[in-house]
Amino acid sequence: MAKITYVEHGGTEHIVDVANGLTVMEGARDNNIPGIEADCGGACACSTCHVYIHPDWVEKVPAKDDMEEDMLDFAYEPDPARSRLTCQIKVTDALDGLVVQMPEKQI
Repeated sequence: MAKITYVEHGGTEHIVDVANGLTVMEGARDNNIPGIEADCGGACACSTCHVYIHPDWVEKVPAKDDMEEDMLDFAYEPDPARSRLTCQIKVTDALDGLVVQMPEKQI
């Protein structure tokens, strides 16, 4: 289980416990976190679960694969260093304390 902080674009924080094995996107969906739409349901076929990883966590999350990198080209204002698709980040104990920030909108 990992405690993850989801920060809306306006600054509202949602701190939730997410079970290991789920994705950061599933944690948002299961806890009704606004700002992560996840239109494709986690198939890495859209960019509507885009977030910015807090700078303190960028090096701690697993690296992006080529498919995620390609999908981020369709995200709203992607940041080459901090943008991630939450459907591609599996939750583990190592992510306890992770902070993700939502963009102004999802495309």
